[in-house]
Amino acid sequence: MQGAIDISKIRDLIDKLNYHTKLYDEGKPEISDQEWDDMYFKLVKLEQETNSYFEDSPTQRINYQVVNKLNKVEHSHPMLSLDKTKSIEAIKSFISGKDYIAMAKMDGLTCSLTYRGGRLVSAETRGNGIIGEDILYNALVVKNIPNKINFNDELIIDGEIICDYNTFKRFENDYKNPRNFASGSIRLLDSAECAMRGLSFVAWDVVSGFGQSCLSDKLIAAHNLGFTIVPIAPNVGNIDSDIEQVQLKCKALGYPIDGVVFKYDNIKEYVAAGRTDHHFKGGLAYKFYDDEYETTLKNIEFSMSRNGTLTPVVIFEPIEIEGTEVSRANLFNMTVMKQFLGHPWIGQKLWIYKANQIIPQVSRAEENDSRTKAYIEINHIQCPICGGDTYIEKLNDSEVLKCGNPSCEGKLVNRIDHFVSKKGLDIHGLSKATIEKLINWGWVNSIIDIFNLSQWKNEWIKKDGFGAKSVGNILESIRRSSTCNLESVIAGAGIPLIGRTVARDIARRFTTYDSFREAIKGDFDFSEIDGFGYEMNKSLKNFDYRELDNIVDIYLTIKEENTAQYVQQIGKIDLSGNTYCITGKLNHFKNRDELIAAIESHGGKVVSAMSKNVNFLINNDVNSTSAKNKKAIELGIPIISEQIMIDILDS
Repeated sequence: MQGAIDISKIRDLIDKLNYHTKLYDEGKPEISDQEWDDMYFKLVKLEQETNSYFEDSPTQRINYQVVNKLNKVEHSHPMLSLDKTKSIEAIKSFISGKDYIAMAKMDGLTCSLTYRGGRLVSAETRGNGIIGEDILYNALVVKNIPNKINFNDELIIDGEIICDYNTFKRFENDYKNPRNFASGSIRLLDSAECAMRGLSFVAWDVVSGFGQSCLSDKLIAAHNLGFTIVPIAPNVGNIDSDIEQVQLKCKALGYPIDGVVFKYDNIKEYVAAGRTDHHFKGGLAYKFYDDEYETTLKNIEFSMSRNGTLTPVVIFEPIEIEGTEVSRANLFNMTVMKQFLGHPWIGQKLWIYKANQIIPQVSRAEENDSRTKAYIEINHIQCPICGGDTYIEKLNDSEVLKCGNPSCEGKLVNRIDHFVSKKGLDIHGLSKATIEKLINWGWVNSIIDIFNLSQWKNEWIKKDGFGAKSVGNILESIRRSSTCNLESVIAGAGIPLIGRTVARDIARRFTTYDSFREAIKGDFDFSEIDGFGYEMNKSLKNFDYRELDNIVDIYLTIKEENTAQYVQQIGKIDLSGNTYCITGKLNHFKNRDELIAAIESHGGKVVSAMSKNVNFLINNDVNSTSAKNKKAIELGIPIISEQIMIDILDS
């Protein structure tokens, strides 16, 4: 620890000398020139002994630079992100008995530093993970980034450029938050101006350099060379305690953070976990909250669902979130819109986040006040499809806006589009645009008409944008869809609250359409099925099935659910000598490679393609429409769940 003590002394002397230099320049000295000189020469001696130098040291002459633009540079290593979760249980499952390190998830701009021969030779922003921006000229003036270190081999340190909360107080009236301030400041073209911003660098990874086998040891070595390292929790094996300890440390330091990162401490285990194009699998970030992005409201539009409900959609100035540009967010119903926006106006500030890093949503909005604004009228909305009057209907304690025109074309388009989509009968070629044309031509006035389109074939192939081949493909897809399963029929019907997953549960309970309809007509309570509630049961009972009954009776052949091949119990299955294929999402194994390794360690064989030589298909969804699932059913190959596979491995 002698090195760390020396570096601490160097930093202390630099800060004291700079403080007293400032007072001297202001004409308010607190120490004598002799005292200042004594500290200065003590600093010189320590710097020479440790070969460690900081750019804000009075022994160094800072050469400020001005550049015309930021040059793009390709990274020496992929600077990928980490997968994220807001679930403590997911973190515990990820750790699963492995040695780990819990560190603060710094809220700044990711940066990579490279040293060769003891000198800082490169500083790069993360960019897209492959190509970033050269910020060396500014990194040289960040006070806690060493310019020289006592280490001659190559050293690559990844970390975060941040602005702590105490420093940010000087700038908070002009900038949104410390993260945006740090990101913009480190990319200024004038390094003298950057130096005035008080930025810091916090290291959280050692990509190259040192011989230790664990990340925690490498970070300690980096600290001993003079780097500020990320706050780390004392590893006591308690996830909740780790998170709390990291938060307390960062609060004391004034560090902006938005979560806690959990990584496998053993570097070989971290690397062996692999990576995707987006993130490394050896780490998982626990997020305290979703990142918010400020924008302004441009308008409110309404989209129509298949049952005539008009859903408010906010249109805002485009912003980039999680690497994609977004400009729209769904507000679900009128109650939600009023809760978030009040009486909305053009230019109203909105804060947007991505729920689960996928779906843009409004988190909050600027509150109404008495100033005159360009308010958006929401009390007398007309249907955007047919122009008809709308009305408010109460549904589950929420107000929904509905079109009052029973002949609204928008309702028909959306009902048909839902029925023929992948959620329903999966009829290829019938896009919403094509359905609209078929309705405008007068050929389709109901879902039933879809099954009679062959009568218009000769006229259809002459229409712009179509031809004999495309029309023939659509008609063939309609013909094939006439043989389907019960799940597709129920899901495609458009019953409120009944999606594909719920339809699958119903199809497993009632294997024929007739038995399903008898249950609807009778006194069967669908709430008896796991996951069903009162509203679902009411929706199933109140739906108008007349059109669907006619379609099933005249046009469809519904196959009974083929669940008999799904292995429900272990029985006597010997892995040795058997061949397995895997498809679908895994719930228990971290990834497919881990499952493959488990099977092969017990003498089994895993192949990537289905064939008659496969003994078992591993799939958690027996009713999946995937090619492998269909092939297994076609060949009569048993399908076993992941849990059954685990039971086999443990038996």
